[in-house]
Amino acid sequence: MSGGFREKHDGKWVLETNDNTISLEDAACGYKGLMVIERCFRSLKRTQIKMCPIYHWLPRRIETHVKICVLALLIERVAELACGKHWDRICHALERLQITKFQTPNRSFYKRNEIELDVNKLLNKLKISTPKSILAVE
Repeated sequence: MSGGFREKHDGKWVLETNDNTISLEDAACGYKGLMVIERCFRSLKRTQIKMCPIYHWLPRRIETHVKICVLALLIERVAELACGKHWDRICHALERLQITKFQTPNRSFYKRNEIELDVNKLLNKLKISTPKSILAVE
């Protein structure tokens, strides 16, 4: 392909839908919204929740997947509005809140690190209780 063709069509999308009742603008808006929701879902999967890729073929499973993506977006937006910060900055700050497992010959326990002031402020804005210093003893 020549460079001129690429330059002329760079940034163009090709969308296909089986619904002839919606306008091109609505189809494009729906696709852009889907991209935002999928980005939120990918962000959710990068947390400690340990999710693996799942492919859905059944309508009820696809619908459930979309609902989870929408909930992930909602959680993100609620946090952004409550904190007045972009989601990436919230995640980066909260990643500094960590738990470490300590072991002795007889016991193991989980201890939280010291909470930095900005992380504590975020937890307060999100109305999340500060985790206890010692979380569990086994």
